[in-house]
Amino acid sequence: MEKQMTAEEILEAIQKMSNEARWKLLDKMYDLYYSKEHLIKKERLERLWGGG
Repeated sequence: MEKQMTAEEILEAIQKMSNEARWKLLDKMYDLYYSKEHLIKKERLERLWGGG
């Protein structure tokens, strides 16, 4: 069984990230938790334009 990270461990890992990686993480978290419809539209556009 894989050990789950604590909130403190996650924050420590985030602090070690570059600013670019932090922005990517925030974008992914937003999509994951708040914008599922946005993801569906994004996937459709990527398929339409050959990006996915």
